[in-house]
Amino acid sequence: MANRRLTLRKRTQKKSTSQSLSQPEDPLPTPEPDVLPTVPLDLAYSPSNHDARSSSVTPPPMLPFPKKSSTRRRTAAIDISDSETEAPAKKARKKEIVDPAKHELVIMIPRAQFDGNQRQVLTHAMPFDKALKTIHDTLGCADIPVKPQLTYKLSTALAKAQSIGLGSAGDWRGLLDEVTAAEKKKTVTVDIIVSEQYLMSLRTKLNIKGLGMAKNKGKGKAAKIPILDLEHAGSGDDDFDEDLGIMDKEKKFVEQLQAHLGRCQRCGPDTPCKIDTSGDHCKLSNKQLMVWATALAHGTHNVTLHTPPNCDIFAAFFKNSHKATSAVPASHPLLPQYPPYLTMNPYSSMMPWPMPPPGYGTPSTPAMPTPLPRAASTTSGSKLSAAFPSSDPPDMGASNPYPAISLFLQQLDVHAPHRNLLRYLSIFDDLDFYNIDEIMKLGAPAELVRAMSDRISLGNATHIMEQVKAEMKRIDRAEKSGRASA
Repeated sequence: MANRRLTLRKRTQKKSTSQSLSQPEDPLPTPEPDVLPTVPLDLAYSPSNHDARSSSVTPPPMLPFPKKSSTRRRTAAIDISDSETEAPAKKARKKEIVDPAKHELVIMIPRAQFDGNQRQVLTHAMPFDKALKTIHDTLGCADIPVKPQLTYKLSTALAKAQSIGLGSAGDWRGLLDEVTAAEKKKTVTVDIIVSEQYLMSLRTKLNIKGLGMAKNKGKGKAAKIPILDLEHAGSGDDDFDEDLGIMDKEKKFVEQLQAHLGRCQRCGPDTPCKIDTSGDHCKLSNKQLMVWATALAHGTHNVTLHTPPNCDIFAAFFKNSHKATSAVPASHPLLPQYPPYLTMNPYSSMMPWPMPPPGYGTPSTPAMPTPLPRAASTTSGSKLSAAFPSSDPPDMGASNPYPAISLFLQQLDVHAPHRNLLRYLSIFDDLDFYNIDEIMKLGAPAELVRAMSDRISLGNATHIMEQVKAEMKRIDRAEKSGRASA
């Protein structure tokens, strides 16, 4: 039995030796690990470890290789971090100080001579007055009395952003500060903005045609841009508002005159009455009341609620009217001398009826006061009322209720003598314009300038048409109220 076991061991040993010799060599040698594993001696293979009951050899146990040390990596990381902390910090960039005299400022200015803007290069050291002169010279309004209201926007501003006013030295400093702050990011230009209305008015004043008309081809209100009066500062709408204030004063003085002159016991409380130089009771017409009220509203010399203005329409109340008229100072101009009763219109060949004074809506009213007959004690009030004509405006039928242009311009010349409107009388006569309503048929003030062959300024044309429009409305209201009361 023992011999048999020994024989089996020898065979097994030979077989394992032959198998190890028959295995081919690895062409690529396996790199040796950094640290070779150590195998305990008691676990090493030996023939005594062979199980007698099996025909195989028990392989040795598998042992893992030890992990590589990470000491080098941690050390390298520490070295890198130390190098970063020890690196010198970068030097901060110094702010560049720019001389204001060399710091350019680019502004874009509109011009009346052509569409578009003109590029101008200024400096931050330029004062506001010189910059303003440059803007006005480029725009073309240096010699125009009325200057535009300027605003500006930076090129970096949003399209919907509102423009900023540029009317003082403080606004100019604010503009320079905004440009300096915006230039830190990108180059900035300044757009100077002028209203389209002023540009249109300036081009009309300078007789520049064909520019800016494409933007003005709308319908209705969009097609009509009001032209400004660039000749006189503060003219135009301000004069019109002032005249509206005068109208309110005239209305109040008419009421005061009616209350003051309506105390006559003989004529009645509803009849404005005044005694003339002959001692007759004279009923005052509506026209006389309006002329008297207008003189009071303008502060005419020696005119009070007791004393009317010394002119032809009140000649019956003055003994020496021509002497009194000459004694009035020139600083207080009298009202225009209206023609006496039944004085024909200057254009009598076409309109043979007497023309009313401007603005009172009472055509063919007697210009001279109507003396009342001396009434006996037995005369009734009804007979007295029938003895003199009524002051209500008669029905003119097909006649023109609006005043003549000549009389109307005389009245306007009293209100605004600096305009010298009487010089246009001959021009209207040459054009066969007789009444003020014919002026309104032209439409816009520019059409009046064109009809008069540019012999009237646009400002005066605008003023005349505004006054004509207001006068026609007042006459229409007076006629409607008269028909309603009747």
